[in-house]
Amino acid sequence: MNSKKLGPPVKIVFASLGLLLSCNALGESLPITYKYGAKLDIVKVLSMSTEYTPVCKPVDRIMKYIDSSGKTRALKYRVLSAVCSSGRG
Repeated sequence: MNSKKLGPPVKIVFASLGLLLSCNALGESLPITYKYGAKLDIVKVLSMSTEYTPVCKPVDRIMKYIDSSGKTRALKYRVLSAVCSSGRG
């Protein structure tokens, strides 16, 4: 077999590509925090998740959605935990 070692420029290209892809994935996974009065661009809601707590208190809710440009985004905002409405908290 004929094997060649990759030179430094090729290694830099692959490392840069990996870094670029990981930054893009990281950017999609970090939710932005909603601020009152912010204009929202939501075309379709994909999912909503809320952390569980057995106590009545404000908790974070994450909504994943698609905006008008087709990008998947995440939004974080505060809600009262589910036990607040059940009367058990």
